[in-house]
Amino acid sequence: MNNAIKWTALSLALLASVGCRLSGKESAGALDPGSVLGLAGLEFSSSASCPGSWSFTNAYLADVAVATKSTLTYGDPAKATNGICGGGWTAGSTDVYSLANNAVCEGAETCMRLEWKDKRVLNATGVDLVVYENAFDYSSTGTNRFLEPVIVEVSEDGTSWCGWNPAYSGITNTSDPSFESSVRFPGNYSDLAGITPVLLRSNETRLSSADLFTLTTDSHGTYLKGGGDGFDLDDADFGSSGNGCNTTLRDAIRSGGFVYVRLTTAYSRSSASFPLSNGSFDQTGDIDGVIAQQTGAR
Repeated sequence: MNNAIKWTALSLALLASVGCRLSGKESAGALDPGSVLGLAGLEFSSSASCPGSWSFTNAYLADVAVATKSTLTYGDPAKATNGICGGGWTAGSTDVYSLANNAVCEGAETCMRLEWKDKRVLNATGVDLVVYENAFDYSSTGTNRFLEPVIVEVSEDGTSWCGWNPAYSGITNTSDPSFESSVRFPGNYSDLAGITPVLLRSNETRLSSADLFTLTTDSHGTYLKGGGDGFDLDDADFGSSGNGCNTTLRDAIRSGGFVYVRLTTAYSRSSASFPLSNGSFDQTGDIDGVIAQQTGAR
């Protein structure tokens, strides 16, 4: 992400004349959020009062990051551990870290590793882990969404990783006239983070810890009350992927928990299997934070 503002489709058209980059991630410094409050149709997320303090006593925020600090506008890994600052259904957040290559990634992939200081994540009932990325809707239908999917894997030792079954079932031919609508449709993705917009803001108290791991259904579909994408160690797909994963390791993680979570831009692992919209300016995921439902001592 290269600007503090995420524009709706209407805003993009309105601002084309002032030279803003017409993509999900705009060029840095194009406009200051405070200078455009009067523009109709504009939606953005301000981080002035967020993240604030983490007040959820039974939802545990990952607080240690291994990642490359880059010169990008959103290149500070601390943004992935300081709280959650979602922008809602139709806006992104400025409090995120744009994934970059580092020693814990595989090859040239872009990723980061997170953990909970002196803790391990345990297998709880239902959703064990929620990943907050930076997806947002271009329209109210929920079928046209800015997406930069992220592969989620967990590990006991930081060497062998187990994941779920990340998949994109849509059009992969970038020349196909329907390609853009296909990669923007959230229903084409499974077992990936970066699919559901982030509704949670750390400085607000409208949600309880239990809410963050609880599904709700309304006109937007079925989703966690705080947004983000949930992952369950007891899911049948867990153990289907990951470097070094086997049934023995999968079962050990299910019974004893894990220490590390690695988040990898899916496109960087396979651009053929996980193509991105032309609106993705830097082709990398943006991490707002990760929470766990239950932790214990290492």
